[in-house]
Amino acid sequence: MKKQIIFLLGMLTLIVINLTAQTQERGERKEMAMNKMDKKERMIAKLELTDVQQTKMENLKVAHHKEVQPLKNKLREKRASLQSLTTSSSIDHKQVNNTIEAIGALETKLLKAKTNHKIAMRSLLSDKQKMMFDHMKEKNGKRHGEHKGLRGK
Repeated sequence: MKKQIIFLLGMLTLIVINLTAQTQERGERKEMAMNKMDKKERMIAKLELTDVQQTKMENLKVAHHKEVQPLKNKLREKRASLQSLTTSSSIDHKQVNNTIEAIGALETKLLKAKTNHKIAMRSLLSDKQKMMFDHMKEKNGKRHGEHKGLRGK
């Protein structure tokens, strides 16, 4: 009887711990989503963007997304292909190297697109706004480990 009670108490404890962890994880995900939403609003407030600037920046963002999304999709495909090529039983080194070259070319295109997008965004700003924008981007890059190259890897 004692063993059954101990077993039941143990199971009950595990269930409570599991439910608590799930609730905490949901709360953290919700907080992350809210922080991401606030990022845009914080930038608008900090830079004191006009309605015209906001509209133009949103248009640039949409155009940039349309440009880079297909490149990101191809890059993921090439990385998956490289994984398959390098783990197969017979490795074709020429094909592996060609895939690596293709990955490099896609990464270069993405970095150029990202840089051009940043330049276009900056062109909409006053000198004071540019200084603040650059500072914000610099802080954001350090926080997300931009030294690793493209963050979308």
